[in-house]
Amino acid sequence: MGEVCNLVPELTNHDKVRYLKRYILLDREIDRKVQEIARWRGMLGKITAVYSSAPLGGGSIYGKTEGIVAKIVDLEREINADIDMLVDLREDIKAKIAAVENNRERMLLEFRYLDGKTFEWIAGEMEFSWRHIHRLHSQSLLNLSMSLFVTL
Repeated sequence: MGEVCNLVPELTNHDKVRYLKRYILLDREIDRKVQEIARWRGMLGKITAVYSSAPLGGGSIYGKTEGIVAKIVDLEREINADIDMLVDLREDIKAKIAAVENNRERMLLEFRYLDGKTFEWIAGEMEFSWRHIHRLHSQSLLNLSMSLFVTL
C-alpha cells in the first residue's frame, strides 16, 4: 500500500532551535573526531622498534601499529559519513532560513545557526542591544516555517 504523508502542525520555537542547532553540533563533532585522528597519528609517530641482538619477550610493534591504523581508518569513515550529513543538513537549514522574508531576521538566523555566533556577537555586528537581539530571535523563529511530515 502507498505511503501517506500527513502534515503535522508547525513546530514550537524550542523544537525549531533544537533542529537548527544540529548543524553546529554535528560540525563540532566532526572537529572532535579530526582531533582524535591527530592524536592517534601522534601515537603512531611515537612507536619505535628497538633493535637488539638479544631475544626479547615476543612483543611486537606491529599489533599496536595495526590497531592504531584501524582506529584511524574507522574514524575517517565516520567523518566522511558525518560530512555528508552535515552538507545535507546545512542545505536544508539554509533553505529554511532563506525563506524568512525579513532581512534582519534572516541575517540573525544565519549568524546564529549557520555560523555558530553568540547572541552577544550578533548584537555587536547588527548594532542592536542584546535584549533586542533576543526579541528579534524569538520573532524570527515564529516566522521560520518548519513543519514535520509524518509518514504513516
